[in-house]
Amino acid sequence: MVTEDVLNLISEALEITNGSISLETNVGEVAEWDSIGWLTIISMLDERYGIQISSQEIRTIKKVKDLVDLVLTKKGS
Repeated sequence: MVTEDVLNLISEALEITNGSISLETNVGEVAEWDSIGWLTIISMLDERYGIQISSQEIRTIKKVKDLVDLVLTKKGS
């Protein structure tokens, strides 16, 4: 399932424990989710799914669910 895969990808990118974030997690509440964290996540999403996320799109993401929904939309699932 893509949702679970994206959650695992985020955890890996931010070097945090799997399961420590959920769809309802606010991005701003995760200390590791800084500008370097974003770059790592975006790079891994591009590598894994072949999708690019613009800086304008990043600004709209407030919760993990927003990022998962964007990935699903761009992936066409």
